[in-house]
This record gives sequence, structure tokens and C-alpha cells, in this order.
Amino acid sequence: MIAERPGGVTALAIIYILLGLLSLFWSLLVFGVGAVTGLTGAIVGADNMASFGSANFWGGIVGVAGAMLDFIIAFGLLNLRRWAWALALIGLAITVITGVLGLANGGFFAVCCGILGLLVPAGILYYLLRPDVRRVFGR
Repeated sequence: MIAERPGGVTALAIIYILLGLLSLFWSLLVFGVGAVTGLTGAIVGADNMASFGSANFWGGIVGVAGAMLDFIIAFGLLNLRRWAWALALIGLAITVITGVLGLANGGFFAVCCGILGLLVPAGILYYLLRPDVRRVFGR
């Protein structure tokens, strides 16, 4: 028996696709800036520039990996795969952990934005843990 996909799951998958696209484009930009800056800093002997470039280069690679994870989750949610539900929860946990760490390291503006940024994952978590949604994913 194939379960019918709830509209909320479809909306959530679309959100993951959009976030994946934004993350991919931003990460490729950061990756490119990092590569050019790091190479330029290494050529001219500017250690600070090379360090900045290296950090952005690796940050871009991590961002591209995160974007790929968003696409994988979206694919799984659209196809009601059991593993997608668990992977979405893991992704939410990572988002919450990084958000809380950002709150601890920032000033007033970071705290305000961080609290708002934690409300979205909380809403997604609430939705994914609803009994009817869990049932669709075989949980």
C-alpha cells in the first residue's frame, strides 16, 4: 500500500530544495573567493590572505556538501522514504546545535536573529514528529 504524501511534506521538500539551491550557490561563491584569495596570498606571500582564502575554500566545500544533503533529504521526503524522515531529524539537530553555538558567540543582533532562526527548525521538528506524518514514513 502506497501512502498519499501530505501537503506539508511536499512543502517541506520544496523548502529543502530551495535551501539547497541557495546553499549551493552561496557555497560555490565562497569556494571560488577562497580559492582565488588563498592562491593570491600564497603567491604574494601574504599569510593573512592565504589563511583567509584557505578557510573560505574549505567552508565552501562543507557548504556544497550541506547543499547536497538538502537535495537528498528533499528527494527522500518527496518519495516518502523512511530514511529521509530520520535524515531530516539529523539535519535539524545539526541546525539547532550550530544555531545555539551562534547564539553563545554573538551579541544582541546575533541573539535576536538566532532565536528567530531556531523557531523554523522547531516548527519543522514539531511537524515531522506529528503522529500522522510519522505514520506516512512508517514510524
